[in-house]
Amino acid sequence: MTPHPGPGSGWRARVDEAFLVAIPPRSRIVLEVALLLVLVFGEGVLMVSPAVGTVVVAAALALAMALVRPWARVHGGVLARAAATVLCVVAVVAPAMVEHPGIGPSRRLGIGIAVGSPAAGDPPVQGGFVLVTTVEPGSPSDGVLRVGDRIVALGGGPLDRADPTSDLSSRTHGEELPEDTTVTVVRDGMAQDLAVHIPRVHASRESFGRRIAAIRALSSRHIVVASAVRGALLIALLLLLVRADRQPLLAIGIARAGALRELLAATWMTMGAFAVQIAVAIPIGAIGMLTGVIQREATQRTQTLGVLAGQGSIAEFLLAVVVAAAFEEVAFRGFLVPRVRALTGSWPLAVALVSIAFGLGHLYEGALAVVQTAFLGVYFAFLMLLRRRLLGPIVAHAAFNAVMLLVVRLLMQSGVIERLRGMAPH
Repeated sequence: MTPHPGPGSGWRARVDEAFLVAIPPRSRIVLEVALLLVLVFGEGVLMVSPAVGTVVVAAALALAMALVRPWARVHGGVLARAAATVLCVVAVVAPAMVEHPGIGPSRRLGIGIAVGSPAAGDPPVQGGFVLVTTVEPGSPSDGVLRVGDRIVALGGGPLDRADPTSDLSSRTHGEELPEDTTVTVVRDGMAQDLAVHIPRVHASRESFGRRIAAIRALSSRHIVVASAVRGALLIALLLLLVRADRQPLLAIGIARAGALRELLAATWMTMGAFAVQIAVAIPIGAIGMLTGVIQREATQRTQTLGVLAGQGSIAEFLLAVVVAAAFEEVAFRGFLVPRVRALTGSWPLAVALVSIAFGLGHLYEGALAVVQTAFLGVYFAFLMLLRRRLLGPIVAHAAFNAVMLLVVRLLMQSGVIERLRGMAPH
């Protein structure tokens, strides 16, 4: 006697039919997942040293070319295949060279950095803080800076309070800064001026180095646009991978059919995202208060969101929000979730693993933010599987991010956040 299918078996069959069509072999899936994770999370590895960064970028480029096979006829005619080849190279190499001074010729301190924050007992500081996370052996900072130092000035000039990391990078790469200069750090509760020698790029590399430095300076002035360009390049690379796998776009949730219905559904999806955020924030906030980390986490997240929200014009800001949401949904939900499902054999496990990775990608906002973001990842993955479409989650994700960051932007411009920081206990 044939067992009667369970109540969820029909839904699972429809989801499998939609997302597992022409799914590639397990060995290829592993390589595709590895490539995407390196491109998304490889920043820390690139900061280890220029040599390691160059090897990682070269390996990622070789893997991308091997998986996409831009020379294959599946990508179209000669011009289309040439465009696919250029896209593979640009999508992998360009962000690394622009965002990481260790890749390609440029002036650099040789440190890994993150947005820092003031602490109790700090001396008065006019600008922003940049936390030193790594110091590259043999670099100009070796023996001068230490992990945990907080940089507050370069060459006697304080760092920009709104975006100190970009300010430090652009000034370090620029030709105006003398080779022998000072870095002011807060260490052990005291401000210290440390002498450092940052050599300029010379000889045959000078012209190329200046071009790269100019592009880096431009991207630091328009960081949200640069982020949008990077996201668009990675989306295009993922679409090439899907084409190389001979999968339909529907296999990653992209379809024109029912687009209007999905746009209308994005309204309640957005409200659901806020409901999830609030529901998760309550227990997380209680845990943060009990463990004594809530103030530090709130300060770190506010500073990070403030940097993101304060960048560029409203048009640039909205462009970056839409592209970022589209990339995260295409990459994590549309691309990764079905592939991890093919590896694990379980949709719930696939959603959980990918959502954890999605949350870890927001570690720069703080540990508590990782948990909130992971639950949002679960929510958006559930929507994708429920609707078998990505358009609704993309719009809801973009709307959620836009509202959150616009609120932070308005609070920053009104001075409310600075007044709240001043009222916070130290």
